[in-house]
Amino acid sequence: MKELYYVIQTLIHGRGANLIKVISLTLGLTVSILIFAREAFEFNYDTCYEDSECLAAVQIEWNHNGEKDTGFMTMGPMAGAIAESFPKEVESATTTHFWWGGTSLYKDDVRFSPGVLIADSCFFKTMRTKILQGQASEMNNPDILFISRSLAQEMFAGTDPVGKVVNLNKSMPMTIKGVYEDYPENSTFYDLRVIISMATTRKYGWDYWGWNGGDSYFAYIRLRHPSDMETINNRIDQMLEKYIPQEDKDKNQTWSLRLIPFSDLRLARNYDGMGIIWVLLILAGILLFTVTLNYVLISISSLSRRAKTIGVHKCSGASGWGILKMFLWETGILVFLSVLLMAFLMLNFKEPLERMADASLGAMFTYENLWAPICAVLFIFIVGGVLPGLQFSRIPVTQVFRRYTEGKTSWKRPLLFVQFTGTAFIFALLALVLVQSNHMTNIDRGFSTERMAFTYYYFSNPENARSTFQNLPYVEAVASSSLPLYEGMSGCHVTTESGKQYSMRNNEIDKDYLPFVGIKLKEGRNLKQQDEVVVNRKFLEVMHWKENPIGRQVRNNDEILGTIVGVTEDFRSSNPVFVPEEPVVFQYRSDFGGCIQVKLKEPFDENLKKLNEDVKNIWSDGDLNFVSETRATELQISTVVDFRSVALMATITILFVTLMGLIGYINDEMQRRSKEIAIRKVNGAEASSILLLLSKDIFWTSMPAVCIGTLGAWYLGALWTDQFSETAEFPIYYYILIAFVSLLFIIGCVVIKTWRIANDNPVNSIKSE
Repeated sequence: MKELYYVIQTLIHGRGANLIKVISLTLGLTVSILIFAREAFEFNYDTCYEDSECLAAVQIEWNHNGEKDTGFMTMGPMAGAIAESFPKEVESATTTHFWWGGTSLYKDDVRFSPGVLIADSCFFKTMRTKILQGQASEMNNPDILFISRSLAQEMFAGTDPVGKVVNLNKSMPMTIKGVYEDYPENSTFYDLRVIISMATTRKYGWDYWGWNGGDSYFAYIRLRHPSDMETINNRIDQMLEKYIPQEDKDKNQTWSLRLIPFSDLRLARNYDGMGIIWVLLILAGILLFTVTLNYVLISISSLSRRAKTIGVHKCSGASGWGILKMFLWETGILVFLSVLLMAFLMLNFKEPLERMADASLGAMFTYENLWAPICAVLFIFIVGGVLPGLQFSRIPVTQVFRRYTEGKTSWKRPLLFVQFTGTAFIFALLALVLVQSNHMTNIDRGFSTERMAFTYYYFSNPENARSTFQNLPYVEAVASSSLPLYEGMSGCHVTTESGKQYSMRNNEIDKDYLPFVGIKLKEGRNLKQQDEVVVNRKFLEVMHWKENPIGRQVRNNDEILGTIVGVTEDFRSSNPVFVPEEPVVFQYRSDFGGCIQVKLKEPFDENLKKLNEDVKNIWSDGDLNFVSETRATELQISTVVDFRSVALMATITILFVTLMGLIGYINDEMQRRSKEIAIRKVNGAEASSILLLLSKDIFWTSMPAVCIGTLGAWYLGALWTDQFSETAEFPIYYYILIAFVSLLFIIGCVVIKTWRIANDNPVNSIKSE
């Protein structure tokens, strides 16, 4: 253990340099490992089920006259049809339905707001969910539900919940028939703590069940063997032929099905998908690589100072392998300290980090995901220990008798080149991210959600309820619709005169809704009665009805949806970050109910609290709980905001790391060339020429590095911005300007750091020799 003793002594005597190493390693590890762990969490999504490789999700592709739309919402009978048609390949199949609107459970007078899933009797068998109490067969019965272990504990505090009656939305008695184990955070069903039997929805007719529409279900299949997925995909469209309604065949509407691994479901149906994941992985990789090479650069830059020590070790019998082991020990200790500091930072900044990552630290650092941070730490340890160790192990014994003055620029300049490349890349990418994020977060949706709140409810006396809301002193306006605009609304089919069908967005609204949300009419008037519709400009563009649209009838085959009485400007009815304007049909809603929306006066938060207190007193038998619509819409842009925060954090880290590496390199160069600089000054050299001498080498190293880094940011940035509904203007001269600023920053650091020695008395340097 002699090597360890000498390493500890070296670390104690070199406290300043080692402190810089630990700080840069800590910052680099914290940011890069956080990103790697988050993406490992993403790649392990939905792998938590038993034999998860045998689970599949049904994907459907609709083709309406050449216009394709892919999704995972299918008809109710789909899962059962696949199980019936492929008995040799399918072990079990289930149909689920996510609950629309607000949901609450009441135990006595206590309100709970858990996530709710509707599922058939095969759900627990298909997903292999662990049932702690009750029998899965109970899911065949209506008016029953199963609750998760955590909700059972929260509601019943350790007493047996099975057989207890709770009220769904305060009005519908439901019997608890079982308790199941909670789903982990990396599961599609995470936070769904109530499962209602599909038999309940069938009993009350909450949703259509058949092959003529009602595509609002999700179908999941458990295969007997993973290879059976390919077998089913080869024959599944043939199976579908006998279920397609004849009217769909007549109107040239086709379906196409395929199974995908259940573990791919999250990425397949997310807008951001793999785009942001790969950008973040590249960002973390560049950061980790830069931090590692910065550590190597600082170590190698100390070559001239530590050469004599290494020579003494060799005189005392140390071999090259012994010297290498010393540097491995040194790197291991510094990396270990950095990991401890990283853990300290993560624990103390847990909440903002979890908010940025959109996942808890506990979920990101499970044993299934630990391989990612472990690989990052091993990379730094191996590269950071071996490269300097090999360099120092080659120092000859004679260095104990003379000063080591070899420049070793063959090592240092490539390391600086990589760091400068990473710095320019991060700078340019951050600038693009900031511009694009600012553009998307400030995009005009075409309607307002400011000071608005909403809930779902149906009143026995709608007009009386409307008047009650309007008379509340803190309510500015009130309106109702089927769904809030920002949720994307429902889908409907519209048929042209030639018989072609197009898929549109649809919402039923009352007479006050359009002025309430601030949607302006381009022509025509607002809705007044049944059989009238208002459409947006995008609708007219799809239907080719731009000329004289007022008075045209909107049809779905033989069904008349209404006559156009008004045309609105386009607006974004879904996530504005990834979905552009869609064609929309507004139909008239005569009653006040469904999605109730109110606009409150300031102060909003205080008045929202008053509103919820008052509606509980006014409608004591009802379940009304208003939530902020602005906060809900902010969640839609959280992906962009979180990515901006990560990019900013990575930029600050890589800037600090590069600065430390550059300072270490300059210090070593000034020490190595101090005699040369003094002689030049004695011979009449000006301070400006000395600064030019010291800056020239850095310039020729940094200029191509900055160009390459900026080009890389341009290429990757183009891939990243392709996923958005709109791209902010970011012309090529922006990249040129960023490259120039990056180069100016690097040269400026060199000039500032070398200013003292360039103006110092040369006698001082000669004396030190």
